[in-house]
Amino acid sequence: MFKFIVCVVVVVILLFVLSFKLSDVKAKRDFVAHLHEFHDDKYEILTFKRNFNAANMNPHLYRVELELKENTEIIIAFEWDAKNKNLHFPYHASNDRSIESLTRYQEEVIVLEKQLHELLQDDVLNIEVDVFNHTLDLSLEAEPTLADFEYFSTKICGLVTKYPEAWSLDGHINFKLKGERKGFYELIVKPHTIDDIGDSFRYKHNAIITNNYGSAKADYIDQVLQKEFSKPGTPIYLNNIWVHQKCLNTFYIAFEKHEPRKDATENNPLTEGVGMGLVKMTYPDLVLETYRYFDYKTIAEENTQLYLSKQLPEDYQYLIVES
Repeated sequence: MFKFIVCVVVVVILLFVLSFKLSDVKAKRDFVAHLHEFHDDKYEILTFKRNFNAANMNPHLYRVELELKENTEIIIAFEWDAKNKNLHFPYHASNDRSIESLTRYQEEVIVLEKQLHELLQDDVLNIEVDVFNHTLDLSLEAEPTLADFEYFSTKICGLVTKYPEAWSLDGHINFKLKGERKGFYELIVKPHTIDDIGDSFRYKHNAIITNNYGSAKADYIDQVLQKEFSKPGTPIYLNNIWVHQKCLNTFYIAFEKHEPRKDATENNPLTEGVGMGLVKMTYPDLVLETYRYFDYKTIAEENTQLYLSKQLPEDYQYLIVES
């Protein structure tokens, strides 16, 4: 009886898979007909693959990649709903959801990326551009100054403003020295075409933020904090660094203090965060100027960073927070 049930289940699964395979052929045939009717065979199909998963729960969706025949640099991706015979764009923000709009967007991206390279190549050692994520990595000989930030912001905004579809969000400009994995300073640029007025949290234009890892400066700051505050059994972890927006080497630094968990054992010496320390220091000496401790018993752990930022002088705040 058990073997019979297993055989039935196997047959059902095989028939289910076979029906999918047959429908794959029909789905692709319908999609090819759609391309022929509405797009005059201008595209080469690179990928046509069923995209059924737990997230969409739709067995009729197919992942599609098309290459524009007249410009093979342009490759667009979307989903095809085989049942309704139409395009599906779950992640495309534009109101114009079509193959044409995706193609125009990709054309802009390619042109803008090339123009950013041409615009900045004489000012930096190396450039890495990711238009999709609105990020640039710029390698410099020396750490950037306030004048450098203003110079690059003006240059970059002047160009990306001409491409509002391809560059529609804040730009994150990472400045790193040669050999660094990630720069210490990051500049936020906001071309005037960006409208984020309704956002609860938004960056100020030309906001300067810092990264906690990847650069020699961040590593040195962490070493100083570890030596000053970390103790056996009660480690600390660098959490955030706020830089004075006009004085690039003066910081407020937050670190999380850990203590052994109450249920810790010799074989399970886990720790847990119990509070946040906030110190003021100036690079490169990093002598402790001020220190305050915020216990999680008195402040909400999940909102600690926002809470701490509100305690800082205005010159260190780079966010606009709507109440």
